[in-house]
Amino acid sequence: MSGTGLDLSGRHVVVTGGRGFLGQYVCRACEQRNAKVTALGSSDFDLTEQSEVRRLYKEHAPSIVIHLAAACGGIGANVENPARFLYENALMGLTLLEEGRKAGLDKLVLISTTCSYPKDAPLPLQEDSIWTGKPVGATGPYGMAKRLLHEACETYGRQYDLPCAVLVPANLYGPGDHFEEEKSHVIPAIIRRYVEAQDQGIEDVSNWGTGTPTREFLHAADAAQAIVLAAERDVPCVPINLGTGVETSIADLTTMIADAVGYQGKVTWDTSKPDGQPRRYLDVSRANELLGFTAKIDLAEGLRETVEWYRGNRVT
Repeated sequence: MSGTGLDLSGRHVVVTGGRGFLGQYVCRACEQRNAKVTALGSSDFDLTEQSEVRRLYKEHAPSIVIHLAAACGGIGANVENPARFLYENALMGLTLLEEGRKAGLDKLVLISTTCSYPKDAPLPLQEDSIWTGKPVGATGPYGMAKRLLHEACETYGRQYDLPCAVLVPANLYGPGDHFEEEKSHVIPAIIRRYVEAQDQGIEDVSNWGTGTPTREFLHAADAAQAIVLAAERDVPCVPINLGTGVETSIADLTTMIADAVGYQGKVTWDTSKPDGQPRRYLDVSRANELLGFTAKIDLAEGLRETVEWYRGNRVT
């Protein structure tokens, strides 16, 4: 691999989890670079089985693998499946690396998680603090599996000269997100609540907690552009945060969503419900330095687009 990186044009890129929410954006971004793209889902290959991963490389012979597939879910799913999430996520990544280096893979791009950060890491979350403590809480085992893969990517680069990039995205949102009650994260859950309230003429919407915790939100289209840059560029194998660097309180987020929906009713807070972690946002200077990446989509604009998509695509 040259010092300038890889030209995606004409290369075969396999995207695991390529039919999922982020995967669809990543596949489109690769196609815009004239790559040949194969989107894989869990029905195509069981990535926890080494023989299946070997078959993947034999049948598709990818030049680049972008690994988005994950065993994950909401808090409830993490509480019920800590061992399964640790085992399956670690195994998928390790097997893709091992079989990939045997097959002569040119590059692997790993999508990690902010769950790999320790709870008390200083803010904004800076990549070098990932190993300063244990990932804790319901998502701790999932975070630990991804941490193991950070190390695996670095060692496969060092021993086998297999280039890897490790990316740690903020909370993603955008058109095509999961709005089903059991799968939705904060933005789609709030959008669904306000659209339903407006449609049903409900004058008062109650939200969990105090509204004071902060989070960071990245549009999936921005994330996909960063992922493609990481596939193209010759970057050191260190974790790279992907985000906006903008801290947004849940109360402000809720107001922005109510505005995007056009909801005129009253917003209230059920302070008997838990808030979760008080603050969470990323230092994004490394992405700018190594990838030349800066998020472009403003949150209010992205929320309006997502609300519009939901209204046009929801199953009533």
